[in-house]
Amino acid sequence: MLYSFFTIMPVFVNLFWFIILLLESKQNNSKRFLTIFFGVMIVNYTAHWLYFNKEYEIYTIVDSIWVFTSLASYPLYYWYIRTLTTDVKIDWRCSWVLIPAFLMAVYSATMYILMSPREIETFIHGIMYDEPGYPPPYSLLVRLQMFRLSLFQIIFVLQAILSVYFGLKLIREFHTKIRRYYSDIEGRELNSIKWMMILMVFASFISSFSSIIEKDYFIVHPFLLAIPSITHSIFLFGVGYVGYKQKFSIQDFMHDIEANDQKITRQSTKLATDLSNKEISRLNKRLQTLLDNKQIYNNPDLHLSEVALMLGTNRSYLSRLINDEMGTSFCELINDYRVKHAKSLLDNLDEKISLDEIASMSGFNSTSSFYRTFKEKTGLSPGKYRQHCLNQKNRTISIND
Repeated sequence: MLYSFFTIMPVFVNLFWFIILLLESKQNNSKRFLTIFFGVMIVNYTAHWLYFNKEYEIYTIVDSIWVFTSLASYPLYYWYIRTLTTDVKIDWRCSWVLIPAFLMAVYSATMYILMSPREIETFIHGIMYDEPGYPPPYSLLVRLQMFRLSLFQIIFVLQAILSVYFGLKLIREFHTKIRRYYSDIEGRELNSIKWMMILMVFASFISSFSSIIEKDYFIVHPFLLAIPSITHSIFLFGVGYVGYKQKFSIQDFMHDIEANDQKITRQSTKLATDLSNKEISRLNKRLQTLLDNKQIYNNPDLHLSEVALMLGTNRSYLSRLINDEMGTSFCELINDYRVKHAKSLLDNLDEKISLDEIASMSGFNSTSSFYRTFKEKTGLSPGKYRQHCLNQKNRTISIND
């Protein structure tokens, strides 16, 4: 009973998220693509289920499909990362990442077509299930299928490594973009997705280990099937949950930029056409005035286009000023001022202002964002910083007395 449950459990996890994402009323491109991912995984783990329940005849047919879906899993997730970080629309030209999976599936299917019924029986029963009564030497076609099994493992590991590497690279580049545009990046970062990419390494290790000891080992020792089954189910559930909760993507980012740039075009009659060193210096001073005197950082929803409008310039020039001339990002610049303002409020021990109020007065969108940013900038939490100021004041009083 438990054996049957563990063979089918990953299928139900994939089916659950496939239905949830399919019924999502506000699907964006990334969630649509994640739905495709789980659809492919349903087919993949159904093939697993057929194998472990010894559905010999059906498995012979779906084995080549399993090859494709297995080798497509990591490339598809990388493609999903692209829909979050790079591609405003699903770019079907990226389907080239599925070429290794497609070629291996065609190779496997071709071998099955060319093999005689006896050769198929030898490969399935003698090699795939390691049943007795099928001793070597094996025919050329059987050996070619055995070669496919080894080649599959190599390609699978390479794809996992490359997908994680390039996926994390895309996430880092996306984080750089939003830090250059938004003053508050809470809810816009892809940290949860990044951790899922890292966990993919662990999931690939489990899959590779299972392949090395061969799947038939779990048929002989059925209680051990719980290990890969639970591991994969947890991982897949995490992929679905994180993807479902992710509300922000490159689509939203580009929509914000286009909407705000249109606002600048409507409201601005004159925009800078070029920036000389003198104009850069002037723009820098005007920016400092906005920050020091106007305290524009107190606006929690402040973004680059809005500041560009205030300065009568465009987003590209202002970004160049902040990133190249000042050596920081828009987010870091604004948060430096917010933390500086928060420190001045925390230093004033005569006024009993709550930390929530200080967060709001300093321009932070939420208390959690305030705590995280303040600790990153000072090394102390706001509460500990206030206590430090209080201790300093008491020490000064003691010395004077």
